[in-house]
Amino acid sequence: MAEAVRAETGRRLEVAVFPESRLGPDPAMLADLQRGRLEFYLSGNLLAGIVPETELPSLPFAFDDSQAVFAALDGELGAVIRAGLAQRGLHAFPHCCNNGFHQITTANRAIHTAEDFTGLRIRTPGGAMAADFFRTLGAEAGFVPFSGMYDALGAGEFDGQSDPLGVVQALKLHEVQRYLSLTDHWWTGFTLLAGDAAWRALPADLQESVTRHAARFALLQRADIDAINASGAAALAAAGMQVNAADRSSLRKALSDFYTRWQRRFDPAAWRTLERYTDALS
Repeated sequence: MAEAVRAETGRRLEVAVFPESRLGPDPAMLADLQRGRLEFYLSGNLLAGIVPETELPSLPFAFDDSQAVFAALDGELGAVIRAGLAQRGLHAFPHCCNNGFHQITTANRAIHTAEDFTGLRIRTPGGAMAADFFRTLGAEAGFVPFSGMYDALGAGEFDGQSDPLGVVQALKLHEVQRYLSLTDHWWTGFTLLAGDAAWRALPADLQESVTRHAARFALLQRADIDAINASGAAALAAAGMQVNAADRSSLRKALSDFYTRWQRRFDPAAWRTLERYTDALS
C-alpha cells in the first residue's frame, strides 16, 4: 500500500513502514499517534480503553463467518465505531483488515464443551472482555506479550491460548501444544488509523489516494487471511496436532451472564446496531 501511494502521488507522499513493533509496544505507538509523533498506525485489540464500542465486533459468538463480520464493519456498525474514534482525534479508514476467528490450542486436553475449560490456564490476547470470557467458562486467564507466547507455552506457564489458525502456524505452536479445538469463539482484526491533525493536513487528492489504496489492500489482505485460516486445520493436523470441532452451542449457552454484563458497558444504540447483523445476544 505504501509503495502504491508513493508511486501514484509521484513521491508527494512517502510512508515509511516499521513492522514488528520496531517503534515500540502497541500502547506506546498508539500514544505516539495521539500525540502526533506518528502519522499512521495499524491497531489491533487495543482501542477499547478509548472507545469501548471497538470491542463489539469481537464479542464472543456474535458472528459465524467473515462475510457476516465484514457486512457489519463495512456497514452501520463500522460507521458507529469510526464516529467514536473520530471524537477522540483518530481517523479510522473504512475497511479494516482481517486477523480471523480464534480457535483454542491446549497442551493437556481438547475442548469439546464448556466444561472442558474448567481449571485451564489460558493465555489471552489481552483486554477485559477476553479475560472475562475465559473466567466465565471456568478457566484462569492470563497475558504474556505476543513475542513471548511460544516460550511461555513451552514452559507450561499456560495450558493453552486463543488465536486464529494462521497465527498458530506462524508461531509453530504445534511444537508446544498438542490439541487444536475449533471454536470460532470470536473474530479479531486490525484498524488502520491516522492522527486527526496529520490527516487533515494532507491535501484532498492525497487523502483520496490513501483512502482508495487502503480499501484496495484491505480487501486483498482479508482474502489472503481467510485462505490461510481455511487451510490451517489440515496443515496443523499434518504437523501432529489432534484436531476436533468443539460444541459451540455449549460454549454460548454458558455465557448468558457474560452477555448481560457486557451489554451494560456499551452504548445501547451501538448494541442494537450490532444485533442488526447477528442473532440477539442478551
